[in-house]
Amino acid sequence: MTSIRNGLAFFVAVLVLVSCAGTSAPSKQEMILGSWEVSIQGQTAVLNFTETEVEVADFGMSFPYEWVDEDTIRMDAMGQIVNSTVEFESPDKMIQNSDQGTMEYIRVN
Repeated sequence: MTSIRNGLAFFVAVLVLVSCAGTSAPSKQEMILGSWEVSIQGQTAVLNFTETEVEVADFGMSFPYEWVDEDTIRMDAMGQIVNSTVEFESPDKMIQNSDQGTMEYIRVN
């Protein structure tokens, strides 16, 4: 009976390890999707990121963007091309660094 219990415990432990190993963190391409609040030149705005566009909700404008690599997006903001490195401090806090400076975004639920 003890060997059956030990065998069952071992099987459950292996099953837990395999299921944890199969779970990967979401990519930046997935994490960026949704609504984010940002302060732009002292004014707060909400930006909605889809897979291909950034919509500035308060102004009714949108800009296309694309992923250059797994860390960098290229945005076309009214003819001005901006490359930004995207980092996530948490699922609800995104930092974008570009030649124009650093922007901190907070997820809006």
